[in-house]
Amino acid sequence: MNLEFHYYATTALALRAGYSADDAHRIGRSAEHVDQALDAYLIEDSEAGTGEDARTEQTQNYVFWDEKVFRDIYLPFHFIPGDEAKARKERVDGESNPWIVTPDSPIAREILIAALRSGNPYRIGIALHAYADTWAHQNFTGRTERINEVKPGSPLPAAGHLQALTSPDQATELWEDPRLFKPEVDNRDRFLAAARMIYRYLRTALRRDFEDEVLVVGELAEMWERRDLDDRAREYDFTIRYDIEPWNPQFWLIEAGISTNLDSPVRQRGYNKLKWLGGELARRSGQAESLRRVWTDGRFDNSSLKAWSQAAREHRKEALGLIDARLGKSDVRIEG
Repeated sequence: MNLEFHYYATTALALRAGYSADDAHRIGRSAEHVDQALDAYLIEDSEAGTGEDARTEQTQNYVFWDEKVFRDIYLPFHFIPGDEAKARKERVDGESNPWIVTPDSPIAREILIAALRSGNPYRIGIALHAYADTWAHQNFTGRTERINEVKPGSPLPAAGHLQALTSPDQATELWEDPRLFKPEVDNRDRFLAAARMIYRYLRTALRRDFEDEVLVVGELAEMWERRDLDDRAREYDFTIRYDIEPWNPQFWLIEAGISTNLDSPVRQRGYNKLKWLGGELARRSGQAESLRRVWTDGRFDNSSLKAWSQAAREHRKEALGLIDARLGKSDVRIEG
């Protein structure tokens, strides 16, 4: 899913569920920052020295051939393994894969419940990103392998949903997935199903019922009914209808004292994944992590970015622990 769901819809659902405006925005920003955190920063002037508390977390990366990226980024944050038997029944080829994503999967639910129990809005937002992606990324794995092949003969590798480009992530997109018995995909159905379950979980965490679910989800359905509007127009609609602060990708970086003139796609409103991927392939030459050393004039240690990074580490530990317990530690294999 993209900015529209991870930030705007998630914040809207948190507001409607009854979270304070501050916590709802923390939840929404945390969810979207999972996609924005393409770089990791080492804070030279942090009180934590050079330990993990002096680093920000990297939770997105498109170096799909790297085993560490699959293990530390794709699995816990974007491609949580789901119900293998359920996925097999939907596929024309009947293929099986333990790492395939299915919506509302047991592991994804456990990760979200743990985050909700923590009461930490940063961790809740991160878990909601991974949970929502079980709808957008369904029938794909975080690996490079044939089961992800949507377009045979494509020059793009079958890595995640790369061959489908950004189609699975757009709220109003109509596209085809020829691997399925029902190849016509209307993302509105998937996104509304994700929103419905997220609202239920948020209300339950606040010890409230969700009898008004039809009305809350109906608001989103009304917005996504308009296919003639572009993403920016719907973002304006979210801002006005729910009183959501417009997305600012520099917000947490400025607060944390990290220079905003760094050449990074995280500076952008909504980065172009394919454009970024092309540049990254050339820039990194196979290195999976970009660590940047910065000075923050002492502002990082009390920042939201630090709190989010700590929550991301907790999420990763929880997610990988549950995945390993169910499936065993990932024996990553990268196919050609």
